[in-house]
Amino acid sequence: MTLLSVEFRRRIDRLHLNSRGVFRGKFKGERRSTNKGTGVEFADYRVYELGNDLHHVDWNVYARLDRLFIKLFRAEEDLPVSILLDSSKSMDFGEPTKFSQAKQLAAALGYIGLAGLDRVAIHVFSNRARPIVPPTYGKARFFRMSKALEAVNVGGQTDMVTCLRYLITHSHQAGSAVIISDFLDMNSYTSSLKQLLARKFDVTLIQILADTELNPQLLGEWRLEDSETGNAKEITIDEVTHADYKRRLDSHCNQLRQFCVNRGANYVRITNQTPIEQVVLRDLQEIGFVQR
Repeated sequence: MTLLSVEFRRRIDRLHLNSRGVFRGKFKGERRSTNKGTGVEFADYRVYELGNDLHHVDWNVYARLDRLFIKLFRAEEDLPVSILLDSSKSMDFGEPTKFSQAKQLAAALGYIGLAGLDRVAIHVFSNRARPIVPPTYGKARFFRMSKALEAVNVGGQTDMVTCLRYLITHSHQAGSAVIISDFLDMNSYTSSLKQLLARKFDVTLIQILADTELNPQLLGEWRLEDSETGNAKEITIDEVTHADYKRRLDSHCNQLRQFCVNRGANYVRITNQTPIEQVVLRDLQEIGFVQR
């Protein structure tokens, strides 16, 4: 079974991933590049030099100024897209699990990128990051991408700082960085996100939480266990405890959202119950990351 149905792929076939930045790519695609060459959008003039192609001479300018100028164009090139998928054990929660939702979303964004002639790479991370799809170009590669995503399982503890540093040190150029996670790492990772933004990456954070995490129906005596560390704690949950939990979770999510707002990054929060069609065709379009 593939992660995306044929019908859904048809619906998103003409979408593209939007970027606030202008990035240097390798292939002529659908993205504005900083490379100047023969393309479709006029960029500038420069003085003709011996050996230049006469086809690029602006003869109208020559007629007015009696000097030869070469027309330069801004090439349309591919956008480097890096998708980071949280595969830590905390993602293996809910029904369906947050991880199954995350894999489906990564597949959808990967497909849109490939269909738009962008270069897409996918990494999974928990306590370390590893690539599962190298920089890939062309819609024909989607089947291989989908198989790689289907084969990934959860495991390990979340260490987002190490994983963000991995992306920073292993990326030869900036581009679009999409991080799909529950963002429940207890350690602060904002400094690493700042470094990613300082490197001129266009950052999009997609937070996935389970419905039962947002609205737990727990009252009475419980023994709660951390899915990643195995640490357990016995607790009495009453209405006061329940309200305090929701307040703390809302505060955590709001701080993450405000961090993105203040620094020009994209942020959207969804649940494991949110249909993939709604995420791609409404939520991500509303923040401008996905466009028609």
